[in-house]
Formats: sequence, C-alpha cells, structure tokens
Amino acid sequence: MQTPSSSSTGREPDSAGFGEYLGTLRKRRKLLLMVGLPIIALGIALALGLPDVYRSQGQIELEGAQNIKQNPNSLAQDPDDTPYADQYVRSLSTVVLSDRNLARLLGEHKLYDEQDEDPSGALAKLRGDIKVDIVTVPILDPNTGRERDVVTAFTVAYDNARPERAQQGAEWLVNAFLEENRNDRARQAGGRAKFFAREAERMRTHVAGLEAKLAEFKSKNAGKLPELNEMNLSVMDRTESDIRNVETQMQALRRERVFLVAQLQQARAANPEAASLRALEDEYARKSVQYDQSHPDLIMLRRQIDQLKAGGSAGGQSLQAQLQTQRSILAEARQRYSEDHPDVQRLVRNIQALEARIASGESADGSVFADSPMAVQLQTQLNATDTQLAALQARAMELRAKLSGLEGRIVAAPEVEREYQAVTRDLASARAKYDELLRRQMDAEVSEAAISGGTADKFRVKSSPKIPEEPAKPARLGIAIIAVVLGVIASITSVILAQLFDTTVRGARDIQDILGVAPLTAVPVIKRAGKGRKAAAPAYAATAGAMVAAIAIAAVVVRFIA
Repeated sequence: MQTPSSSSTGREPDSAGFGEYLGTLRKRRKLLLMVGLPIIALGIALALGLPDVYRSQGQIELEGAQNIKQNPNSLAQDPDDTPYADQYVRSLSTVVLSDRNLARLLGEHKLYDEQDEDPSGALAKLRGDIKVDIVTVPILDPNTGRERDVVTAFTVAYDNARPERAQQGAEWLVNAFLEENRNDRARQAGGRAKFFAREAERMRTHVAGLEAKLAEFKSKNAGKLPELNEMNLSVMDRTESDIRNVETQMQALRRERVFLVAQLQQARAANPEAASLRALEDEYARKSVQYDQSHPDLIMLRRQIDQLKAGGSAGGQSLQAQLQTQRSILAEARQRYSEDHPDVQRLVRNIQALEARIASGESADGSVFADSPMAVQLQTQLNATDTQLAALQARAMELRAKLSGLEGRIVAAPEVEREYQAVTRDLASARAKYDELLRRQMDAEVSEAAISGGTADKFRVKSSPKIPEEPAKPARLGIAIIAVVLGVIASITSVILAQLFDTTVRGARDIQDILGVAPLTAVPVIKRAGKGRKAAAPAYAATAGAMVAAIAIAAVVVRFIA
C-alpha cells in the first residue's frame, strides 16, 4: 500500500487539521474552478442580461386609518369597519382585475407592443404584472388586550418594461379601484334605501291599521278612556252636588206648596170680595216693606187691588187674560232685573205653566178658582209650584241617570285602561319603528347621493402612481451575490463528494482506521499517470452531478428574484 512520507517515527496525528483541509483544496483546485466558475459566470450573465422592469405603485388608504394609528381605542367604537377590510379589498381586486376590465385597460392604453397581435397573451401577461398587497399596522386591540394587525391601506403596483406605461397602467388601476369602491358602496346604499322604503311602507300600513283600531276603540269606549277618569270624577262630584241642590229645592217647593194649599183653602172660605181686598192690601203692605215699588209682585198686587176696588172680580178672568197679565209683569221685571234673577225665572215658569194649560185645552172655570183675587193668585202660585216641582223631579231623574252612567264608567275604567294601554303601546312602538325606518331611509338616500357625488369615499389615495426613475427589477447585485455564493457552495460540495468517493489510502491515519493497528513505517508515493486518472473518475462524476444541481438551484433562485 502506498502512503505519503511521514516523520521518522512513522506516526501521524489522529485528526485532520486546517492545513490538511487547505492541502485538499489546493490539490483539487482544478475541480473547484471547474464547478464554481461556470455558476458564477452564469449568474453574472443573468444579472447583466435580464431586461429592466419598471414598477409604478399607488397606495390607497382606508378611511379612519390615521385615527386607528393614533388612537387604537377608536377601533372599539366602530368594529365593523376594519376586521374584514382585507376580504373587501380582495373582492374588489376580483372585480377590478376581471378579464373585462383588463381588456378595457388594454383598449385604452397600449401597454405591450404585441397586444394587438396576441390579445389573450397580453391579457395573461398584464394580470401577472399587477400586484395588489395589503398594508397592515400592529396595534394593541382594546377589546382583547392582544396585539394584532389591522388593515390600514393597500398598494396597487404594475410592472412594465417602459416607465411611462408602468405609470399609465398603475394610475388606471388605482382609479378603477376607487370607481369600483364608489359603485359598490352606491349599490349598497341604494339597496339599503329601497329596503328601508319597503319596510317603511309596510310599517306605515301597520300604523294606519293600529290607528283605525284605536279610533274604533275610542268610539266604542267613549267616556271610559283613562285620560277621562279625572274629568269623570269631577263631573260625578258636580252631578252629586246638583242632585243635592235639586233635592233641596224640591223640599222647599213641597213646603211652599203645603203653605199655598192652606192659604188657598182659607181664601176660598172667606168673603170673596172684602176678604180678598183686605188680604191683598195686607200682603201689599207687607211686601212693600221688603221690595221696591217696581217689583213684579207689588205691580201684580196693585193691579189686583185696583180691579177689586173698581168692582171687578178675578173669578171670571180667563187663562188668556192671566197669561197677558203675567207677560206684562215679566216685561216690567226684565227692565229691572237680569234673566238669572229668581223673580224673572219664577214669572217665566208661571207663563210656561199657563201656556201649557192653554195648550191642553183648559179654560178658566169659576168652579176651579175662587171668586177672590187672592184665591186666583194663590192658585196661580200653586200651579207654578207644581210645575217647578215636576221640572225638578225630571231634572233629578236625569241627574241620577247621569250619575249612574258615570259610576259605570269609573267601574269599567281599569279594564278599558288595560286594553287601551295595549293598543296605544303597540301604536307607539309601531310609530317609533316607522320614524326610525324613515330616518334610516333618508340617511341611506343621502349617503347614496354623497357617494355618487364622490364626497363620501371610504378610500383615499395616499400616494399616486408616478413615473419610476429606476428599474424595480431584476436585482442585479443580488443575483451576482447569489451566483457567487452558489458557486462557492457547489465547488466545496464537489470537493467533499470527490473526497468521499475517492478510495485511495493516503496516510498512516487511513491505515490505522482500516486495520486498527499503527504502521511501522511509511513508503513514499510512486506516481503513475494512468492510475491517477482512473481513480479520479468517480470524483469527476460526483462533480458533474453537483454542478447540475447547483445550476438548477441557481436558475430557480434567479427566477424567484427576477
């Protein structure tokens, strides 16, 4: 076995040192150059030979993004605006980057020289050159207390070999995103307005039905409604007071009737003329002390006294004459008193009683009235008292019927109030809902008009696309660095593989590893050309495989970077 020469002791170190590694690299420097230089040359050629690609980019900021950056707590006030912004941007991208819109872009701008000859290929290339990226910022979520990313903006970029075309395409895309967002929000606002209009019309019909039901309920329970309870109680108190007053008046009239009946009997039993004259004079003297000379009672007494002194008699006086006398007295009394004066009201009642008697066909018979004027006067007063008493009795019956009705209303008020509250509660809720729907409909219509006019956009162009001055790719320096790194890695890998596949024993350490015993001495190497080439064949095969793998990896990396 051939081994390299060693020291006089014949022993080698147990482990390889740095110098041995350098010696291995120097020995296989040709292999290093054969593998590394082609890869590095290929990478540099790619870095220098790839065409320049210019990128124009615009950034669109979402509404409220600045507030979220400055005040994360504002996220909790309107949580529906931001959590799904990325999904909304992706949905807009689907619409904006549709074949129809991209074909419209190619129709408005000539972005590729061959787009007229190959429209489908140009469309596919255009879609591949467009980049839409979401821009997020980390914030501390006030709801959960954890840090999370919030979408604040998104970028729209377009790559082209010419900077002017890149700017034209990017500007068109930014405007298309703004327009599509505006159209989408206008459609949503219009849909909301129509929905609220339909719901408001349905609720209006419902409110009209409840109002009709309430009107019917009020008509059916007139006077029993809860808001009339206080009035019913007040009217009930007044009615009870009126009943008491009427009963008091009726008692007074009954006592007066008893007195008049007794006086009438006495007057009819006395001398018709002299007794009547004396009685009239006594009554005139008594009343003249109490009343003025123009009082209706004194006027009537004077006329009766004058008639008796003239030799007349009241026994044959007709009802018409009595009615005429009472009317004359009433006319004189009205000149001095108002209509509410008791004497005027008494004369009115006397006249009504006489008119009722005349209407019934009654005549002034001498058997009915006493011959004396006093008896006639007493009979007239008695008739008037009976008439007043009958009227008060009718009034009392009317008041008692009214009081009974009021009591029935008070008793039925709780049940009516329960039903009334149910009806009014439903009506109030329906009206509030109707007003809310009208308000939201108006808000949606105003929002639709504002969106259509461009005054309520949710997107704001933070940076407009500009004509790029420097190409965005390829990254030439990066490609060259990657090529050098890959060349070095491939060269070292090939050397390692060559060493692994080389079965030549090259030192005492190899003998010791194989045989397990230390060699006694070492014989110098005797070089033979043919044998060296045969032993190097496996190493070259491994090297060729490493070069192929390195070139493939380099191509993939360059493609990814480009």
